[in-house]
Amino acid sequence: MNIALILAGGMGSRMGQDIPKQFIHVDNRPVIIYTLLAVQRHPEIDRIQAVCIDGWEKILQGYARQYNITKLTGIVSGGETRFDSTRLGMESLGDVADEDVIIVHDSVRPLVTAESLSDTIAVCRSYGNSMTILDCADTMYARTDRQYTSKEVERSGLVRGQTPEAVSGRRMREMYAASDARNIRMDSISAMQNALGWNIHFAKGSERNIKLTSTEDIELFKALLAVEKDAWLK
Repeated sequence: MNIALILAGGMGSRMGQDIPKQFIHVDNRPVIIYTLLAVQRHPEIDRIQAVCIDGWEKILQGYARQYNITKLTGIVSGGETRFDSTRLGMESLGDVADEDVIIVHDSVRPLVTAESLSDTIAVCRSYGNSMTILDCADTMYARTDRQYTSKEVERSGLVRGQTPEAVSGRRMREMYAASDARNIRMDSISAMQNALGWNIHFAKGSERNIKLTSTEDIELFKALLAVEKDAWLK
């Protein structure tokens, strides 16, 4: 079974709005519904579980009914941190099998592609974990101080991590047991596995898979919704 765990437990204070950013309406539809529909339509995903900001669970449930998100099997309240919310979501899944794939995705990445979801699942099935990544196209610098840099970083050795990321049911249990034993708490399941000394295997990311953090990102999201790929582009 492939289970998508959608994280919607944060307020998104950097957006500067009065409601959680995942519930902001774009073209008369909440951001989180774009995300849920992308996951709902993927043929390899069997089940969706959502981690929702406290107090918004019934609102999300209502939207899910309105937009026919039939794969959504449960909504659990989030915790104080992303680590807490992810773990609460994982624990709410019940007894997952060792070979099950749990795909963790941000609710505020509404343009996740089917290709990225498929590759995330395939890589996780082969290696026990996966993370979507992109190569770095810009020149990269280390921050020497808040105001300047004194060192360029070779970009060929760097990647940009996104969600979706995934773990098998077996790896999930191993990960939390090891993190408890060593008192390691990381926001990302991939970063936490790295901190535990485990390699993370790469899946195919997408430049369209933007994370909505600021109002400028909302404008970019609107533009991407309106743009269709030219037929001549490979």
